[in-house]
Amino acid sequence: MFTRTRRLAIALCLLAIGRPVGAQTFEIVGTRAAGMGGAFVAVADDASATYWNPGGLALGHMFSAVLDRKVTGLKPDKADDSSRHGTGSLIALAMPALGFAHYQLRTTSVTPVSTMLFLPPPGGETPVRVVRLDKLTTYHTGLTLVQSLFQGVAIGTTLKIVHGDTATSIVPDGNRDERLREAADLQTEGTNKFDADIGVMAGGGRVKLGLTVRNLTEPSFTITGTSDTLRLARQARLGVAVSVAEGWAVASDFDLTSNGEQSPVRSFAAGTEGQLGRKIFVRSGFRLSTTGTARPSLSAGGSYEVLSSLLIDAQATWGAENADHGWGIAARVVY
Repeated sequence: MFTRTRRLAIALCLLAIGRPVGAQTFEIVGTRAAGMGGAFVAVADDASATYWNPGGLALGHMFSAVLDRKVTGLKPDKADDSSRHGTGSLIALAMPALGFAHYQLRTTSVTPVSTMLFLPPPGGETPVRVVRLDKLTTYHTGLTLVQSLFQGVAIGTTLKIVHGDTATSIVPDGNRDERLREAADLQTEGTNKFDADIGVMAGGGRVKLGLTVRNLTEPSFTITGTSDTLRLARQARLGVAVSVAEGWAVASDFDLTSNGEQSPVRSFAAGTEGQLGRKIFVRSGFRLSTTGTARPSLSAGGSYEVLSSLLIDAQATWGAENADHGWGIAARVVY
């Protein structure tokens, strides 16, 4: 009897909280981009443009390669807030008209269920509050093709195969770090889907404009252990970058779509990047949401040219407890 009651309670909890949060934030990949607060759509000119703005390859380097690792997280401000942990890994090669990229995005989250719903314990003990664990992992392998439309304007398309797997579970509330680790250990079964991204870059003089649309086909994946599906929502972002002095640029990005179903986030980001010396580059920026809680965060980063054309990037992001935080490190080859 208890087993049946427990299963019924879990089913009711899943129905009450709706689908798991499936959004993977734009900033989950790209150490250089994160150092500018995520204001990178109109800046992207290295191999990470295969992710951030495929059209940026046309105005970038003759050849570039990026090996990138980034970690992000969201700490709750209070018990009713969600917790999130994300990782992004990228390997990309690019030339002005062609690019290749493979990246892995993983997001785990802990979301409190309504306080009116409880998981019946055994032995007649006092009911406990429960939370929902969600895990989403996607592997993207894509080929980027770039075409110049006319002088200073290029459009790029990344055609990719996406392997996605996701799972969810209801468990008693507890230490959030432990629950996030439990979410990471959830067993999943994945499927492959076709998807595409598209980006446009326009540059003239000191100003560049960029537009990126990701997840054009909005692929969906079955949640392991359920009949429900999770859809990767389409994401669109607009950016502008201005060269204010030799070796220095300022940029801003604005999400045209909201990310997340339960706590929608539409980001505004602004940042700067510049060269301090022959081998040293610095960058900084901030990001906040224009919908719901602002969640402001600050970022800082830099690069050092260890060898000719080889740069090491690093960045850190911090902010309020309800804002994204994390770090990233990357190696870039550009010439």
